[in-house]
Formats: sequence, C-alpha cells, structure tokens
Amino acid sequence: MIFMNKITIKKDIAKQVLMIGVCYKHNAQGGMESVIKIYNKYWENFRYITIWRNSNFFIKFFYVIYAFKKVFFLLLFDKNIKIIHIHTAAYSSFYRTAIFVNLAKLFRKKVILHIHAGRFNDFYKESSNKAFIIKLLNKCDKLIVLSRSWKDWFSGLGINKTKITILNNIVDYPVIKKEHKKHKKLTFLFLGKIEKLKGIYDLLTVIAKNKKLLGNKILLRIGGYGEIKQLEQFIANKNLSKTVTFLGWVSGYKKIEELNNADVFILPSYNEGLPISILESLSYGLPVISTPVGGISEIVHSGKNGILVTPGNLEEIKNSLLFFVNNKEKTDSYGNESKKIASNFFPDSVMSSLIEIYSKLLN
Repeated sequence: MIFMNKITIKKDIAKQVLMIGVCYKHNAQGGMESVIKIYNKYWENFRYITIWRNSNFFIKFFYVIYAFKKVFFLLLFDKNIKIIHIHTAAYSSFYRTAIFVNLAKLFRKKVILHIHAGRFNDFYKESSNKAFIIKLLNKCDKLIVLSRSWKDWFSGLGINKTKITILNNIVDYPVIKKEHKKHKKLTFLFLGKIEKLKGIYDLLTVIAKNKKLLGNKILLRIGGYGEIKQLEQFIANKNLSKTVTFLGWVSGYKKIEELNNADVFILPSYNEGLPISILESLSYGLPVISTPVGGISEIVHSGKNGILVTPGNLEEIKNSLLFFVNNKEKTDSYGNESKKIASNFFPDSVMSSLIEIYSKLLN
C-alpha cells in the first residue's frame, strides 16, 4: 500500500515557525534525523536551519557559527517568525541547543524544546551543572517529550507539568508488499546503532551460545552504523556468518525490503527515548522483542504485540527468540496488533497534534 504525500502543515502556520536541529539530509543516520526528514515531507515551505552535522570538529564548529548568524538575522528581520522549534538530545547536543534557546528568548520568541534523547536521565545524573539544565528547561515555553514515562521524569525534576507535552514520534506510511513469503527459518531484524547499549552484542552472544538450539531455525539481519569493525569481528570470531548477516546502513527502498521480509523485529536496548526503528516495525506489522526502557513499554506489550525482556538478560532474550520459533503463528496475530498501535504515529495523527501545540502558543 502506497500513500501519496499530503501537506499537513500549511503555509499560514509554517511561516511562523523556524525549526532548528541536526542535519537530516545526505543520508543522515539516526532517529532524530528520521523524524525531521518526515516533517519536511509533510510541511509546506519547511523552514529549517542545521546546527550540527556528523563530521570532524571544524565542520561541526562551522555549522554552529553559521547557524547562529543565520538565526540571528532571521529573528532580527523576519517578523513572521513567532516560534522557534528546537530538536535536541543530551550531552553536547543539549549544550549546543542552549545557545539557540537563549538567542530565541532574547528576541522574545516562543521556544519549543523537542527532546529526543534516550539518555537524558543519565546526562542529568552525571552533570555537574544541574541548575543550568533546569534553568534552561524552565526558560522554554514548551517541552516536547516522547512518552508518558518521560513526561513523569521531567516533571519530577520540578518542570511545570503544563509546559510538558507528549508528541508521538512520527513514522511514514508503510509500503507493504502484497504478500509476505514465509521461510523455513524465522527472520529476525535489528535496525539501530551498533553499540553495546543497543543490546546487539547480547543478542549475538545468545545466538552463539545456542547454535544447536537456534542455528538452523533463525536468521538475524542487522542494519546499522557505529562499531562496524567490532561487529564484523564478533560475527567472524563466533562463526555466526551462516546465521547472521550485517547489511550496513539501511535506508530508503532497502529498508522497505527488509521490513517487508522480516518476521520479528528485535532491539534489546539498555536505554531509549521512543525508537523510530520500533515504530517503523510496528507499521509493517512485525512483532517486537525489546526492553521496557524509555517509552517502549507504551507501544510494545508482552503477550499482545511482542515480548519485553530485561536489558542484558541473556536467558530472557533466548526464551523470546524461542517463543516465536516455536509459535510461528503468533507472528501474524502479534503483527496485526502492532499495526493498530502504529496508526497513532503516522503523519496525519502526529501533525494534527503538532498543529494544536503551535496554535496554543500562537494564541
């Protein structure tokens, strides 16, 4: 099923909003980048300024300086701009966006800080300047968070609850093949950053330790970026090449193919906000194995559309794989539930909520 683009943010609102964040073009990698890319697709006259791009120090520095000058002059001369919508994560991302929060408030603009970080709680806990973080958060007119659990966490810091709004992460409408071919081996799909915190090495360790139990029954396909050499070395050292395939960074048509051909999605992370990869998987009708961190437990329900396991618990990961191996019929019933949940994250729903946020600030 293919959905045609439909503009949902019209020019009358768009001209009053300036959005700021990371580079979402040039095959940019990451969940925040994916969200902004879809905003652009359903937005008339999208006004966006990039303040960071994944590159060397000098290019990163150039982007911040250039963006500061551009935002400054826009705020000085364009009287249409009423709202500055800033996307941020944690650590250096937060401090970088703080520059633009303060600049916007200097011009007395309404500021939305859209927080995507899965590790903002760790960032705050480790920070030696907690007072600065709280002060900046309170300076904003609206904080957008990704789930109820994150709203509760931020309000626990003393942020006014009326400032905090939950806005679902956005995923594009799926492109579904007419039929999904069932394979003898169950295909599990992992999409995400290749690092320990995503649980990928836990998953591979489980497969390596249970080759006789799982080896001839499952396939694991991995798409992502990050510790590529370490991942490939792990696969080679554990002799997993017959079961595990690393695809590299997966996007566009290739991602559509992988989501259509998978049976189950798996992301056993240690921390998350609300992963785009899980939302995409739900939209394609996949059951999900993941962990109850961030907002995941609000979209993945054990025994309904997936299985939640404890981060780092290898036995639970093994049992979750075996559950679907031994109950292949559950992939269909769980997948149907996933589709129902995903509908709340499609552009028509999310953009309607965003328009409501803008309208309240403008009025």
